[in-house]
Amino acid sequence: GGPPTPERSRPLGRRPLLPPFATATAAAALVVASLFAVQADRTRAERDTARDRAREIAHVLAAPDARAAHGEDDGGRGIGVVASASEGRAVVTLSGYREPSGDRVHQLWVMRPGAEARSLGLFEGDTPLVATGLDRSATSLAVTVEPGGGSHRPTSRPVLQLTLESVGFGE
Repeated sequence: GGPPTPERSRPLGRRPLLPPFATATAAAALVVASLFAVQADRTRAERDTARDRAREIAHVLAAPDARAAHGEDDGGRGIGVVASASEGRAVVTLSGYREPSGDRVHQLWVMRPGAEARSLGLFEGDTPLVATGLDRSATSLAVTVEPGGGSHRPTSRPVLQLTLESVGFGE
């Protein structure tokens, strides 16, 4: 035989590049997958909310006693309502109003004689608001501009008010 073959060894201190690269890639993939999962959940929740709102609106519109009313102020800004007294619900829209400035919101109130105004919710841009829990004693709907998140009681005079007699309320 001949002389023994010397063993090849790697120089100390050098490691292969692939394992750290693979680890970093896997970590990045997990982060991206997590972000996609969060976005998918958010999108699913938004879709479910929109679907539920559409069902509520359709339910009010399909009620046998559903009636519509509309009111405008001197500037042509308006409020529209389709209400069902038997269902105790109304679909309310605003038109011509910009989003309030700063951290302010449009809030909808139901008015009754001899009772404090009760909040029916906050408008989100031009999305219709489905007001529930109305009873026949409700005489009008009022819209105020309130601090972000809304108020327990109106803190300003109504920017718009609509009587409900023509849609079966106010008895």
